[in-house]
Amino acid sequence: MKKQYQDMMVLQAWFSPAFPVGAFSYSHGLETAIQEAMVAEKDSLTEWIASLLTSGSGWNDCLFLKAAYEMGDEVNDLCLSFCTGKERYRETVELGAAFTRSVNASYGTQIQDGLAYPVAVGLAARKHKLDIALTVQSYLQAFAANLISVGVRIIPIGQHAGQDCLVSICVVIENMMPNLLEADLDQLGGATFMSEIMSMKHEKANPRIYRT
Repeated sequence: MKKQYQDMMVLQAWFSPAFPVGAFSYSHGLETAIQEAMVAEKDSLTEWIASLLTSGSGWNDCLFLKAAYEMGDEVNDLCLSFCTGKERYRETVELGAAFTRSVNASYGTQIQDGLAYPVAVGLAARKHKLDIALTVQSYLQAFAANLISVGVRIIPIGQHAGQDCLVSICVVIENMMPNLLEADLDQLGGATFMSEIMSMKHEKANPRIYRT
């Protein structure tokens, strides 16, 4: 039980807004989806994020995280190849670089540069012997919470609606965890085509608030 508490404290630190990765400056294409009224209120925001978790980049990220935890950095090139468009690539590389700098400086982890974000998280979790299920769950919740904050700011919806969205998403995460923990790289794939298109359209959006 003590080990579990220690793992949770580390993961809460890594995925806290205070951890200097700058995730708040990326919208994962959601900014364009909001501008085009594809996401316009709490329910559509919840549906958008849930789809990413179960059938899109959230699912794939966690498979790469698990693979890095189990096999090391040999999955990094494959992870990067799954970035559809310039901004998705930029997002995972910049978040990976910021996470690597911070975790190396504060936790003495000594992981290499040039990693996609989920691969960097998986390697760091492996080096600190963190529980993989807790790591995956924490990654997904942080991914969802960041996108909810985008919706709260620019749809806009209120803070209470944002929390309602997060409560619904936590149920989604709980339900997908058993399948996710059993899955491997053979289950990579996606069906969130509009999210990918919105991300690519964001490359030329002007004005814009978020980097991606």
